[in-house]
Amino acid sequence: MKKKYWKYFLIFIICAMASSALTYSIWHLMKAHQDYEDSRDVYEELEDDFIERPDTQDESQPDTNDGEYEYLQIDFDGLRKVNPDVIAWIDIPGAGISYPVLKGEDNSYYLTHLASGQFGISGSIFMDYHNRPDFSDQNTIIYGHNMKDDSMFGKLNDYQDRNIYERNPFFYIYVPGKVMKYQIFSCYAGSVSSEAYIYSFPEISDFMDFTEAIISPADYETGVTVGETDRVVTLSTCVSSGRNYRYLVHGKLTEVNELRYLEKI
Repeated sequence: MKKKYWKYFLIFIICAMASSALTYSIWHLMKAHQDYEDSRDVYEELEDDFIERPDTQDESQPDTNDGEYEYLQIDFDGLRKVNPDVIAWIDIPGAGISYPVLKGEDNSYYLTHLASGQFGISGSIFMDYHNRPDFSDQNTIIYGHNMKDDSMFGKLNDYQDRNIYERNPFFYIYVPGKVMKYQIFSCYAGSVSSEAYIYSFPEISDFMDFTEAIISPADYETGVTVGETDRVVTLSTCVSSGRNYRYLVHGKLTEVNELRYLEKI
């Protein structure tokens, strides 16, 4: 009888443990889903409140290669009332990416905090804290998570597809009063220790070595050249191939246009 009792007791313990594990898994999935929803709501609200898109822009089939891109109007005053760390807005039509850009005191805070300042697993799109906020460095680095719901930089690696690049070879960065147009010239998965993360170049030759190092591993040739006085923005996100690799998209500044920025009363 003792053996039978312990047998049933063991079965009970195993079932209880399995039930607890299942309950925890369901709770974890529900919490993750809610976290995604909360992050999405924050960014949708920011866009609704502070961004005005032209009615004529077809967001489902963007094509910026022939000059049809229409500029956004952005209420930077309103955004900075929400969070003074907002320095810009990035719009990447080819990947459906459009978010505020933050700059913190380190490269950790905005990995886990939304543009509203609250905690969130999606984090924010943010500039490397070493860079100058006016994008005047020869290489400005911008980070974003590769989220499973394709938010943040989740679709940046769409640029592995050359057809996406050929249809949408530009991305745009807005700061108060102007918009900067960048032409993509190199896309690839690279190491976290690669030259892509160099932001300071004491000599012209250092910058030219840098450009060679970030063009050589490209997934495909774009035919775009980078000169010694050009300014580059490097976009960086995680890849599934390994924790020590990132998907990188490099663009060079080709045009700066003055714009009025939206002020809402």
